[in-house]
Amino acid sequence: MPSWSPDGELIAFSSNRHNLDGDECYSLYLIRPDGTDLRRVHVAGPEGSDVVDREGIYHVCFSSDSKWLLFTATLGGVPAEPVSIPNGFEFYGDLYVVRFDGSGLQRLTWNGSLVIENVVDKLKGHFDDQF
Repeated sequence: MPSWSPDGELIAFSSNRHNLDGDECYSLYLIRPDGTDLRRVHVAGPEGSDVVDREGIYHVCFSSDSKWLLFTATLGGVPAEPVSIPNGFEFYGDLYVVRFDGSGLQRLTWNGSLVIENVVDKLKGHFDDQF
């Protein structure tokens, strides 16, 4: 599901469009609301490298200052499952944060399975001094 940045400048989403094999490896993408400036956020390595995002990346959303992307990654390869909580999800993986250029990747949780409601609100201000 796509996510609008709080400043309205960008939309973030996950897609497997870069995988020509059609596998279930998803990456993060950003695009402007008018459809221009589509770019991939390289989480596994710098743009142009041979490193491929091999993990399932899901549930992308923006930080409240529109400078960071928060997302879940299924490092164990178990897919995420949506639940009936508005703006929430249950995942079998962990929560990460990354800058738009792919730098600053940080793992925020080390959980097996839990429910996160309103991720951005829960993290708002909590990591400001670290970024």
